[in-house]
Amino acid sequence: MYGGLTFCTNGYGAFFNYGKHKGAYNLRQFNVDFLFVKHEKEIKMPNQNDPNARSYFYGKQNNFYVIRPAYGHKHIMTEKSRKNGVQVSYNWQFGPDLGFTKPVYLEIAYQVPNSPNKYYLQTEKFDSDKHFFDNIYGRASGFLGFRELKFHPGAFFKFAFSFEYNSYRDRLTSLEVGASADVYARRIPIMAEKILSEDVSNPQNHRVFLALYLNFYFGAKYNFK
Repeated sequence: MYGGLTFCTNGYGAFFNYGKHKGAYNLRQFNVDFLFVKHEKEIKMPNQNDPNARSYFYGKQNNFYVIRPAYGHKHIMTEKSRKNGVQVSYNWQFGPDLGFTKPVYLEIAYQVPNSPNKYYLQTEKFDSDKHFFDNIYGRASGFLGFRELKFHPGAFFKFAFSFEYNSYRDRLTSLEVGASADVYARRIPIMAEKILSEDVSNPQNHRVFLALYLNFYFGAKYNFK
């Protein structure tokens, strides 16, 4: 059993894995990933007039969270021949994608009536037709919007090589490098379509996410009898 952190070219997260030996060099694996997925057009914007304001991503409509339960197989290619050696393995996993979008809320600045130099803040869900650089004060609390979660089903597959280097045979410390593909039934509305249409490179929201990832994990080996 082991768990750790994962860093992807399109996000980051954590995972937990349970494996069972099916022979000397093969393991059956069950895994759960918890990921925060980003769009490549997300650019962090600070408030130029108030350094105390929280930075935000202009044009971002939704945060995207993914839970990936998976079944997989791991094959040990080379064992650790000595205490300070490295065990090299490869593994593959597949399973459903349980994706959820959560609306982004911002602090919007409004002028106080009859007071041109005074403003008040109001928390609102991002709207590309009403919110611009000149009236966005900063990002609101990340706890807002959980009652408005929307479900996005999909499926994924990933393949990786892992390098285990712990000096003790009953412990796990490893680095894993791999690639993943996530496919959804519809495009995931991370960025507002209006904002994307104004970009000359013609970007889009995606229904297929391809990524490279790096896992750092630690755990232990058990002999259940």
